[in-house]
Amino acid sequence: MANPLTTAPFSRRALLAGAGIGTAYLLAGCRSAVDTQGQASSGTATAKRGGTLRIVQGADIAPTSVLAQNNVNLSFLRLVYNTLIELDHKTLEPKPSLAESWTLSPDSKNLEFRLRDGVTFHSGRAFTSADVAFTLDYIRREEVASQLKHVAKQITDVQAKDERTIAITFGKSMSNVWDLFELLLILDKDTAAKIPSGTFVGTGPFAVASYAPGSKLTLGRHEKYWKDSRPLLDGVEIAIVRQSQSMLSSLRGGQAHLAVDLAPLDAASIKGDSRFEVVRADPQDSAFYVGTNAAAAPFTDKRARQGVAWAINRERILTQVLGEIGQTSSLPWSPTSPAYDKALAGTYSYDVAKAKALFEQAGVAGAPVQVNYNAGLATNAAIAEIVTFDLKAAGLAATTTPLQGPDFQAKLTGGGLTGLFVNNHGFGQLAPATLVKGSFPFNADKNAASFDNADYKALAEKLWTTTDEAGQKSVQDEMNAFLLDQQFIVDLVVSSHTFTISNQVKGIAYSMYDYLNLDDAGIA
Repeated sequence: MANPLTTAPFSRRALLAGAGIGTAYLLAGCRSAVDTQGQASSGTATAKRGGTLRIVQGADIAPTSVLAQNNVNLSFLRLVYNTLIELDHKTLEPKPSLAESWTLSPDSKNLEFRLRDGVTFHSGRAFTSADVAFTLDYIRREEVASQLKHVAKQITDVQAKDERTIAITFGKSMSNVWDLFELLLILDKDTAAKIPSGTFVGTGPFAVASYAPGSKLTLGRHEKYWKDSRPLLDGVEIAIVRQSQSMLSSLRGGQAHLAVDLAPLDAASIKGDSRFEVVRADPQDSAFYVGTNAAAAPFTDKRARQGVAWAINRERILTQVLGEIGQTSSLPWSPTSPAYDKALAGTYSYDVAKAKALFEQAGVAGAPVQVNYNAGLATNAAIAEIVTFDLKAAGLAATTTPLQGPDFQAKLTGGGLTGLFVNNHGFGQLAPATLVKGSFPFNADKNAASFDNADYKALAEKLWTTTDEAGQKSVQDEMNAFLLDQQFIVDLVVSSHTFTISNQVKGIAYSMYDYLNLDDAGIA
């Protein structure tokens, strides 16, 4: 097969090398899999063919967000669907999946994929370029959620040249084209309309056998999967277990083989148990932050927002709440991002005197402030308590405000949160433009902080459309300086999604969006 690597105008490999990325960042009690291309295997025994892998997670899957990154869907999407390409975890360069090769024009406006032959959907129908064309149309629909819609909307033409060739034309050059195709699960055009009601048909290694909303998703092996002799497993069961402690009990009792995102302290509690391993996903794309309502008092003045950044004890949050899974940071980027700057990541630290001085200068000392959080997320609740305590010590009249999950989400997306809010974000692990154009806390066009700023919009557009290596580095530096100055989102800790696995399980992998990949997984 011809070399599939793109002729893109700048190389992510070079950008990453310049940032010093590629060395595993290890934390006490956890293992990163950065040096094994998203692979997570414990022990030395060999996986065997057959058996059912049992997974537990804390919330039900969300059918309406299959083309967006939604944490509740990390466990099942890559089991049912494939993407055209898969990004290398070290270089962020694309590798073949449903597309076996491609060409990208020097201006990155014209992209042509040559599709893999012999791929079938779970229905038995052959996969063709018509399904890719359909999916590209589907993601551009207004009602379909996706953080990469800003890239998809730049598509001006899609041509299925034959059953195995598809040509895509973009209206502008963009620095994050490949991020779209890492996220874009290829849908079956004949059944996609049924996805919101829980019908999932893909080309992936497992087909849906049954789905009981709020309870369990059961998958069986796709016997005509395009990877020879894969998958090894007969099936997968994903059970919804609402409490982290109950998930942990399922693991210890042998009812489950794998838990997705145990509460960090629960994960840390079994680090000495030789039966299990806690694997920290190497994209490091789960960043905890305090958001501000920058459009309303007392945080319209950036000095007040900077005061919040100095007031919070990040080290305490990392140790006491996150079990040291992660690293403190004033930047939103994962250490795998070309925009990450280790020196700048330590810009803000715990300094009550500086916080008090800034609150005084901004005229907000003693102001009442709500610290909103989703009451259903124990980790966020614990962070909110620390944030509230620290802000009181720095001179604000802070109170914690728990909200039920649907209420918190509605106010977050609708701009109805007053004061501050505790949450976590992703998208710091890929092309920097994906964060500032797609991640809701940072989206320059409309964001969770109600931060509407012409300079920010222009800078985000520049980061998105600058495609030469030197230009990208310069704009990344500009963006870092802007974000650190404005502090409409106060980043605290860059952490990771975790998979807590039994030592019976071998060969687990995951994508750069942390979707579980069980192509090579088995039970010893």
